[in-house]
Amino acid sequence: MKKLKMILMLAAGMFVAVSCDDDDDDQDNVTSVSETDRTFAVNAADGGMFEVRAGEMAVAKGDSSAMGVMMGADSMSIKSFGQMMITDHTMANNELKSISDPKKVDLPTTVSNAKQLKLDSLNAASGVAFNRLYAKMMVASHQETIALFQSESTGGQDNELKTWATQKLPNLNQHLEMAQMLNDEVK
Repeated sequence: MKKLKMILMLAAGMFVAVSCDDDDDDQDNVTSVSETDRTFAVNAADGGMFEVRAGEMAVAKGDSSAMGVMMGADSMSIKSFGQMMITDHTMANNELKSISDPKKVDLPTTVSNAKQLKLDSLNAASGVAFNRLYAKMMVASHQETIALFQSESTGGQDNELKTWATQKLPNLNQHLEMAQMLNDEVK
C-alpha cells in the first residue's frame, strides 16, 4: 500500500511539474533577427505601402496619355506607371510579409508619418501639378528604396531577407529608370 501511494504521489508530482511548464520554449522556435534586419524589413514595408498608395492615387488622378516612355512595347503614362507600382509593390509587400511573419518581425500596417505627409501633399495636387509631383516622388522614393535594399543586400545578417533584397534590386532599378524618364517627360 505504501508503495502504491508513493508511486501515485510521484506520478502526480511529475504531472504537476509537466503541466506547469510556462512555455518559455516558444522563444527557442523564433528565428532571431538582428535589429538591422528588423529595421530593414520595417522600412521596406513602409516604402512598399507608400508606393502602392501613391500608385492608387496615380491611377485615380494621373494623366492617362502616353508620355513617350516605353514599358515593354507600350508607351507609359502616369496611370500605367501607377498601376505597375500597385502590382509590383503589392507582390513584394506580400513576399516580405511571408518572410517576416515566421521571424516574428512585426511589419507596419500603415505608412509612417513622413510617408503620410508625402501622400497628403500628393493627394492635394491635381492635373499637371499632380503628374509632376508624382513623378518626382517616384524618383526620390526609388532612390531611397534602392539604397535601403543595397544596404541589406551587402550588410544584412538574415540570409533570407538579404537574398530577397538582392533579388528585388533589378526591378527597383528598372522602376527608378522609368520614373526618371516620366519625370523628364512631365516637366
